[in-house]
Amino acid sequence: MNSLWPIVIGGVLPALFWGITAIFQKQSATSATGSAVYLIAFGAACALAGLIAALIWRPAPWTAEGLGFAATSGACFAVGTGLISFALFTYGVPVSKLAPIWSCNALVTLAIGAVFLGEASELDIIKLVAGTLLIISGALLVSSA
Repeated sequence: MNSLWPIVIGGVLPALFWGITAIFQKQSATSATGSAVYLIAFGAACALAGLIAALIWRPAPWTAEGLGFAATSGACFAVGTGLISFALFTYGVPVSKLAPIWSCNALVTLAIGAVFLGEASELDIIKLVAGTLLIISGALLVSSA
């Protein structure tokens, strides 16, 4: 397998779909769909996608630990998504102002991965600091445009 495929499959395509997701989330908010209803519809679509994936690919065995981590991940995603939907619906914030800010989630993932998953030894500190500054300054620049 070409080493570029994992980047495309696990990075480029998700970024594309998450970008499109934000547009539909804004459209849902402007169509007077509140945060709770949005989360229900969003969750149902995620559950359906999981069911289809389970039918297409043979799922790995279920473990209580794995299900716990998946449920915690889903809960965190739901809270973040619900807060975004609430801000879009309640305050009418442009999605183009919020997206650069919530895209800083990579920094949260990086910090937690470094501290709790032991991935710090794999990091180049100079590149990490430079990248962090670029991400934060880019988010500030784009969200203030």
